[in-house]
Amino acid sequence: MALLSTTQIKQVELRLGKLLDDCNAIDASVVATLDGHLVAMRQKANQYSLERLATMGSTLMSLGDTITAELRMGNCENVISENKGGIIAFMHVNKDLVLVSLTTHKNALGMLLSYSRRYAEELAQIVTA
Repeated sequence: MALLSTTQIKQVELRLGKLLDDCNAIDASVVATLDGHLVAMRQKANQYSLERLATMGSTLMSLGDTITAELRMGNCENVISENKGGIIAFMHVNKDLVLVSLTTHKNALGMLLSYSRRYAEELAQIVTA
């Protein structure tokens, strides 16, 4: 993947901030490269160590891609982790980037996926411009 420009990274950071502003249910979000490098992160309260989430998110999306390819089910669109303390959604921005969003609201899966998908599409436009 070609490195993102400083301008593109700033735009990604701004979009992540807007994602958190627009969806009250989302507590934090990360954009990482598919090889695990952190591009940008935002969270409402500094309660999470998001740097490691970049590596884990890219690994999980790679695993999702491998599983769906093995089963010939098409491209993996997202991976969802439902947990005692909330939900984490992992999804492709494009072939090189992953968006990871999390919520502590157990009943917010639909909002988490809907807003994250919309912002992943916007982020894809930013990084291809």
